[in-house]
Amino acid sequence: MRKRIASTLGLWAVIVAVLVLFGDQGGVLLLAALTALTQIEFYQLLEKMGGARPLKALGTVLGVALVLGSYYAPAVGPLDLLVFGILALAFTLLIWPNIQKVFLPTLFGLVYVPFLLQFYALLIHDYGTILVSIWIIAVAKFSDVGGLLVGMKFGKHKLCPHISPKKTVEGALGGVAMSALVGVILLACFPGYMPEGLTWLKAALIAAILGDLALISDLIESILKRRAGVKDSGSAIPGIGGIFDLTDSLILTAPAGYLLFKYLV
Repeated sequence: MRKRIASTLGLWAVIVAVLVLFGDQGGVLLLAALTALTQIEFYQLLEKMGGARPLKALGTVLGVALVLGSYYAPAVGPLDLLVFGILALAFTLLIWPNIQKVFLPTLFGLVYVPFLLQFYALLIHDYGTILVSIWIIAVAKFSDVGGLLVGMKFGKHKLCPHISPKKTVEGALGGVAMSALVGVILLACFPGYMPEGLTWLKAALIAAILGDLALISDLIESILKRRAGVKDSGSAIPGIGGIFDLTDSLILTAPAGYLLFKYLV
């Protein structure tokens, strides 16, 4: 637990330092780096399941292009960028004509990781500030914190024992409540940087939805790790595990946050 807390504080310190020194562009580059590392670990999990041989280098390069393109070339659009990536992958079939073991795993990693995470970069461009993306990331990650604290203290009823034995219904509810609370607190602390239409009620509602999706996103990674026969996706971060263990809860919340802000705020 101490290592986890220390790593969490250290990571947030790095994020703050990057934003202070390099601004929004530094945040985008940091997002691109985390996306690439997550995608690599994602491909490694697929390999450990047996049979998959994704083109890790090509898939990761295309993934970084998706993230950077969403910020530096937003007029192209996320779907157009994905189409370019799929077209590039299609040409690999001429060299590695194995759809099941090579093409599909590579495409899966491209769609699930960078295509979804790129919405954080798109939000930075659309709102002219990284604070909206930070808000979404914070409410997602504090869902983990709330779930851990409440689950340890009050957890009795297993949520998905066949996927993640330690997660409980009480912990899940605590995580969603924590997300809602953090969403309102951050709005109160940085009202001038958030969209004008984001009221306290909307902030609590959106944060609660994202907190729930963060849990689902985390469970999806747990399924992958269970199938791969590993406890963590890596060992890069003491107390947390790999980079994918850090970003897992952020993957589904990126597109969901983008849509919720687009249609509710």
